Amino acid sequence: MNKIFFLAIIAAFAWLPSFSQADTIVKYYSKDGKEVPKESAVSFIKFFKQSGLWHGKEYDMKKNILTSEGDYNETNPATGVGGVNHFKEDGTLDYTMEYGDGKLLERTYFYKSGNKKAYTMYGENGKQISKAWDDNGKEIKNFVTEREAQFKGGEDGWKKYLEKNLNATIPTALGLPVGNYEVQVQFVVAKDGIPTNVKVLSAPAKCKACQTESLRIMKESPAWEPAILNNEPVTVETTKTITFEPVKK
Repeated sequence: MNKIFFLAIIAAFAWLPSFSQADTIVKYYSKDGKEVPKESAVSFIKFFKQSGLWHGKEYDMKKNILTSEGDYNETNPATGVGGVNHFKEDGTLDYTMEYGDGKLLERTYFYKSGNKKAYTMYGENGKQISKAWDDNGKEIKNFVTEREAQFKGGEDGWKKYLEKNLNATIPTALGLPVGNYEVQVQFVVAKDGIPTNVKVLSAPAKCKACQTESLRIMKESPAWEPAILNNEPVTVETTKTITFEPVKK
């Protein structure tokens, strides 16, 4: 009888770890937030079930410090529920992201003192309202909370640059069928606006020359307007699609 009872206890304890593992999932991410194998990751999120949601804690792989924490509908950082907190290296709150129905609604930045630094509310068409304050709570006028890196002159300026410099007739010269040929390039826009680390993400297999031309266009590009975060320029990685339009015969 005692032997049977002892074996039952062993079986129970053997079962518990498998239950815990089934409700805990670890995923690894690259610098740009894409899920990647552990060996190429810069951070990982440990998801575990809590009150019907997945509670996630993100850690920096090298420094082994907590960088964010919040609730998610799925084991996916894009499915946040309510507030997700992001932390500075010293553990103080850096900013919060507020989600609703799987969409980012608000982002609030904080000073080390805990006072609000900047606030952005998002709508269907992106940023809608943005405000900022000094550490004493006085509103700061003409404060740029968030802005993506962009070619000087915006989309119109980018289009004019391509019209003037891109050899868009390469597919025609190669005798390829009439149509648009798109090359997607990825690059880093530094704080000084200079594009660096240019590489091709996708391109038509039949037009290797399109890839070469796209790389040339980006490497010879004039300085961009850098991305802005809390009124200061920051280095970001971005992508652009370059379209080659063959001349119809």
